[in-house]
Amino acid sequence: MSGYPPTHYAATRTDDARWPGLDGDHETETCIVGGGLAGVAAALALAERGRSVILLEAHRIGWGASGRNGGLATRGYPIAMPALADRVGIDEARALWRLSSEALAIVRRRAEALGPTVLVGHGALRCRMAEHPDSLGSYVSAMNERFNAGLVHLPAAQLGAMLATDRYADGYLNPSSLQLHPLNLARGMATTAAQHGAHLHEGAAVVSLKRRGTAWTVATKAGAVSARHVVLAGGAHLGLLHRRLGLATVPVASFVMTTEPAPERIRQAIATDAAVSDTRVATDYYRVLPDGRLLWGGRASALEPNAARLARLLRGDMARIYPQLADLKVEMAWGGLMPIARHRMPVIGPLEQGLWAAACFGGLGLVNTTLAGELIAGAIADGDDRHRHFAPFGLPFAAGSAGRAAFQFIYWRHQLGDQFQQMRRRASRPAKETP
Repeated sequence: MSGYPPTHYAATRTDDARWPGLDGDHETETCIVGGGLAGVAAALALAERGRSVILLEAHRIGWGASGRNGGLATRGYPIAMPALADRVGIDEARALWRLSSEALAIVRRRAEALGPTVLVGHGALRCRMAEHPDSLGSYVSAMNERFNAGLVHLPAAQLGAMLATDRYADGYLNPSSLQLHPLNLARGMATTAAQHGAHLHEGAAVVSLKRRGTAWTVATKAGAVSARHVVLAGGAHLGLLHRRLGLATVPVASFVMTTEPAPERIRQAIATDAAVSDTRVATDYYRVLPDGRLLWGGRASALEPNAARLARLLRGDMARIYPQLADLKVEMAWGGLMPIARHRMPVIGPLEQGLWAAACFGGLGLVNTTLAGELIAGAIADGDDRHRHFAPFGLPFAAGSAGRAAFQFIYWRHQLGDQFQQMRRRASRPAKETP
């Protein structure tokens, strides 16, 4: 069984409990493929309802993007809510918002129960780049009026008192957002699921999935599970285990680094306990960790650079926002693969009779993985049909791994657009007078 890749989260995880591999043949009501946040959320939700469940993870619990991300839990979806309302109508958008809000409340409850090594902070700032023309004030008003979002608009002067950079204009505070240690969260939820009776297996890579009558057989090299229901929650690592799902998703890498501890210097630049991100498609996101390090994430790519190149790229991104921190040493840099769908919404619901998908969370997985687990568990155990809200988005063809080239082109186009807007802003500044 492989260990965890070298990340800040793996280095600071609070336990190293291991679960056995799968040997021999087993029967259960539900078999879950994937031990990331979506998989453990589904296992926990089913076990809490008293249902029998077996979870199979190819590596370690939380090994993939679930244990490597930026650690920000917030409501919503990769599509902004106003755009989502334009697409599906305001009533349906409000229903989707309520589902995400309920999931955030569950994440909060579970994180609080697991303690301060999981729930490490509160609040998030979203900032408008100085070269972008429209104030966020109207967006905040619309979100609060239409969705009761509780956002707080921060004019330029107020935001500038928190963040010592000229790259931002205004912003808003989302007080309900949570800052988490995602690997400790995944492992803690897995332990809780096991305490409720779920059977977890690590080092149990699934090699085939076959329907046999009214049941499914999920096979590994060393054993097999027969189940009435199967939940595919393996993220970007499922490949073509289910062909239609695999061809509807594109595996995309995103990246994170942590700096050396420098609490005084970092606080002079970032005088807030809130996490920070910006409104660009090619966004940066960052937060000050409790130990005085700066965690900085961003970029998305079809390729995965080595750790040294990744550290240079991310430190360059940090220095463009905060030149005063440019010489901070990078201690660790890593990436993780996440699947995205063409419509950029989560894929939650039935694929076939007894076969369920929990996939494509697009950078907002710390909340919507729990949403997927709750909706699927509710459908299996209670006949809850609220997963129907995600059915209209479907599974449009995206070519699977072959779609990475198209994604990379689109991402580069957004990056070039951001750079062009920044150059225009600089060119429009009044020239400084010579004494």
